[in-house]
Amino acid sequence: MDVARVINDNGAWCWFQDERALVDPERGLLVVGSIAAPEGPGGDERAGNVELTVVDLWGGTSEVVVLHERFEADDHDVPALWRRRDGRWLAVYTKHKTDDLTRWRVSEPGDPRRWGPEQAFDWSEFTGGRGVTYSNLHELDGRLYCFARAVNDDPCALVSDDEGDTWAYAASCSPARKSGTSTGTPGTCRSRRGLI
Repeated sequence: MDVARVINDNGAWCWFQDERALVDPERGLLVVGSIAAPEGPGGDERAGNVELTVVDLWGGTSEVVVLHERFEADDHDVPALWRRRDGRWLAVYTKHKTDDLTRWRVSEPGDPRRWGPEQAFDWSEFTGGRGVTYSNLHELDGRLYCFARAVNDDPCALVSDDEGDTWAYAASCSPARKSGTSTGTPGTCRSRRGLI
């Protein structure tokens, strides 16, 4: 591709999730997560769709895959993406504090166009029904963490020892400082196994 082009005509996102885009260099694929907006092409029929745009970097084609139809029309719901060692992709997403679920789906091996069923982790025993938002995936010492804003609106973490097939509560992270409605900057995350 020598010229800039549109790969998704209705793809909203915000800065609070990572990674929002990943490349599979072996297959020449770019995968980009987004949320469809009611003001964009497709309007109300497409609004709130959790979408992935799969771009064939060698062929120059792209395809939009819907992970969850009419989820919530909010750019804070964009999926965080992870490429697993087994060739599958992981997509993790939440609503913007309107429920207590972190949802995820795992792709078929090597194919970010085909996905298994949606699964969910329910934070409600930790949040008291105050909601969860944002998904950020990070591997540390062989464990995959999903950082989110959840308990008391503070950064928190889920942990997976199977690259996202299952998740468990790991920790609530105490912010270094908190002011107004902002949770402040991350401070310390303590789990039963120590610092994260």
